[in-house]
Amino acid sequence: MASSSKIFVRESSGLIKDVSLTDAIMLNLGNLSAGEALFESISPYVTQGGVLWLASVLAFVLSIPQIIVYTLMTLKIRRTGGDYVWITRNIDGRLGSILALSYLIQSTAYFAIIAFFSASSVNAVLCVIGKLDGNPSLLYLASHIFVNPYCSPTLDQRLIFYGISALFFGIVIALNIRKASWGYKLVTGLGLFSILSLILGIIVIGINASDFTTKIAPFASAFNIPTTSSKVFFPSDFSIFATLALLPMFALYTYPWINAGPAVSAEFRNAEKVAKLNIIIASLLTFLLVTGAFLEMDLVAGYNFNISAYPTFIYNFWTVAIALAVNPVLQWIIGLGVILWNFYTLSYGVVMFSRYVFALSFDRVLPEKFSEVNKYGSPVYAHLLDLTITLILLAVPVMSVSAATSLYGTTILGAVYLLFGVLAGAVYGFKNKERVLQIAGIIAAGYLSYLAYEAATNPLFGFMTSSGVNMITLTFVVSAYAFAIVVYFASWYKHKREGIDVSAAFKEIPPE
Repeated sequence: MASSSKIFVRESSGLIKDVSLTDAIMLNLGNLSAGEALFESISPYVTQGGVLWLASVLAFVLSIPQIIVYTLMTLKIRRTGGDYVWITRNIDGRLGSILALSYLIQSTAYFAIIAFFSASSVNAVLCVIGKLDGNPSLLYLASHIFVNPYCSPTLDQRLIFYGISALFFGIVIALNIRKASWGYKLVTGLGLFSILSLILGIIVIGINASDFTTKIAPFASAFNIPTTSSKVFFPSDFSIFATLALLPMFALYTYPWINAGPAVSAEFRNAEKVAKLNIIIASLLTFLLVTGAFLEMDLVAGYNFNISAYPTFIYNFWTVAIALAVNPVLQWIIGLGVILWNFYTLSYGVVMFSRYVFALSFDRVLPEKFSEVNKYGSPVYAHLLDLTITLILLAVPVMSVSAATSLYGTTILGAVYLLFGVLAGAVYGFKNKERVLQIAGIIAAGYLSYLAYEAATNPLFGFMTSSGVNMITLTFVVSAYAFAIVVYFASWYKHKREGIDVSAAFKEIPPE
């Protein structure tokens, strides 16, 4: 058998074990995106009879088998790239590499879109505080500079979005390049502030529960939000089908996305403890925050009030909390919270992307340069690749906002990737007679198959529209898979000529 130095780029990854339990939890929480879920991502799409908090409960329960698979597999195979390593070693190396490469392309597109459309949270905060406090300066910024990106911004306004997003992304990349631990601390810092601001929003809404109707009136009047005096907690026309129809929306933003922690698992400090707890704690926190916030909204405002107000988009958990806060300091803390959730997502994405690139490079699928690390444990060239691709994709919304929104439909690439992640867990379970992994893997694969189907057929995801397949999305998805296939086989051919069998790496677990 060839030596590990012949199979892999080198005999040690060079990454530093400097990721604490808190860092890993915060990385996963950024991946699970509770803040975005409570903004304009899910509630505007609820239909009569559907119950958001109950849908959140069901979505979480259905994600438990996946949580079990990802936790157990992280404990058993703790390597950079996480589920990429599980898929390539337990199912097929070629397939795993192609899926991972396509997932990276989709992730970068998603991060670029999040960066650009984060302007909608800035616009909402400026509008709500500006109108309620009678501040013309804030309203000017909202109507001329930080406009709603969904409302046909001018080219100059789009360029402003691009510049701000590119600057922030560049700073995040620079911090990660300088020192790997700085990248983790940035994620943790942004995460803690975002989560605390969300909890503050829950407290503010709760404090104002007794006279909600009176206190929300100025907000409702200022934005022409329809109201109703009929206050009920649970709808009389409850529909389990309308509630279940919300599951794909939760899947788009929250519960299935638990692969960030496993992707950096080789860098865990106090590895066993972190591997055992990071996914479970992050998932439970997300469940409590999202379910608690939606539950509180129905308890305080009433189901009928919410169901009529949510479709306006401007009415959601975050804006209600800002409107009820009254105190300018509280308003801005909560407002900054919803804005920073987007940048929190970008910060975790920078770390995760680089680790997948590193893992692919370490297996020689991508150029070896991308697995080089500096003395502080940072994969410099992997980060530079991330910066380059993201800046290119950030230009898509500048050219066409409709083209940018079409890229949301590429979620199908991620859904398929996660499906094979749990399938790898099931295969590992059968190979090693691990009963829990067998059962959890099969159940999780069934649910993720359903989510992948929804991503391909549900118009809310964007891949399919009322008039047929979205051709921009289809072109991107097909191109992503085609590019991934070309990259893999080009690497295989190049290394074969050098006397190296790339597929040999998939027969062994890479060194730490």
